[in-house]
Amino acid sequence: MNGTITPFQLSMLLITYIGISNHVMLIPILLDTAKRDAWVSVLFAIIPSVLLGLLYVYIYKHIPSSLSTWAKEKTNTLVWLLFTILFTLYFLVQASISIRDTIMWSNASYLTYTPTWVLGLCLIGICYITARKGLAAIAITNGILLPWIVLFGFYVMTVNFQFKDYSYLFPVLKNPAASIAHGAWYTLSGITEVFLVFFLKDEVKGKLSRMNMTLVVLMLIELTIGPLTGIIAMFGPFEAAKLRYPAYEQWRMASIGSMISQTDFLSIYQWLAGAFMRISLAIYIIHTLWVKKWRQPELLLILISLFLFAFNQIKLSDVRFHDHVKTYYLISSFLCGFMCIVLLPCIWASKNKKAVKRNG
Repeated sequence: MNGTITPFQLSMLLITYIGISNHVMLIPILLDTAKRDAWVSVLFAIIPSVLLGLLYVYIYKHIPSSLSTWAKEKTNTLVWLLFTILFTLYFLVQASISIRDTIMWSNASYLTYTPTWVLGLCLIGICYITARKGLAAIAITNGILLPWIVLFGFYVMTVNFQFKDYSYLFPVLKNPAASIAHGAWYTLSGITEVFLVFFLKDEVKGKLSRMNMTLVVLMLIELTIGPLTGIIAMFGPFEAAKLRYPAYEQWRMASIGSMISQTDFLSIYQWLAGAFMRISLAIYIIHTLWVKKWRQPELLLILISLFLFAFNQIKLSDVRFHDHVKTYYLISSFLCGFMCIVLLPCIWASKNKKAVKRNG
């Protein structure tokens, strides 16, 4: 699992990793929470999201290594174990949500009669193989897949302009301020997943700049507000809020002239490519958390993959799953916020110690 990646490759990984989540899982939550004002909630989240990205860059520049390495070297075994278990659960939940949502959507759209265990086995199996090849292989694969994801996104946006009525976006601020604030909070919670950069620093060659991170955050915001406004403009705020997979429903309308009336198969590529990269990277990060203490790294990867497969065979209704995803976003924001509060004093204390040594 050797090989490093550049800050640009890291940025592209962030766009795919978080973009699929914001595009697929966050939009239904925003529509359910803020209805017509969901897109206004995203606008209110732009400045806090950019500031959060800049805070991450500051922390990233001042930690000497990845968080897993730093925790292992600077803390005792108990603290390291608690830290590792906590973030193992965090990334397991991220991967599990993506796996379950992908399986449920596949069953509902194009693989209606395929057993869930077959879908889970195929998806997790290919993600395991990719994670086994290392971060560089994941980044290269993402470099091949992401341009097509973006291209197909522009395609569906363009061909569906004829069906959109942007007057559905207005009037604004008709919903309670609390619901709009909750929508902004969910949007910011999606951006907190950028926290994963702290676990990859050992394998990133080069500096992560403020401009780099700002562009990533703005692109992630665009991946949320673009399809969100498009969905409201196509279906209206009330019908859009009833849709289980609103981003996918846009593809049912997309066509090329009168000869090609169905191009929604391209959405299958978009969804599976994004989910594939997200799950593969999550498995890889979980592996890096334990690999320095685990003598059999191959067995570790297998156990992670088997756990994800077994866990996602538990039956769960759409309503319960939707509620669990909401809970995840809230926990993610609190966890990442808490870790930032912990890391900043550690960084400042470390800088003071270095200053004292130089003066001494």
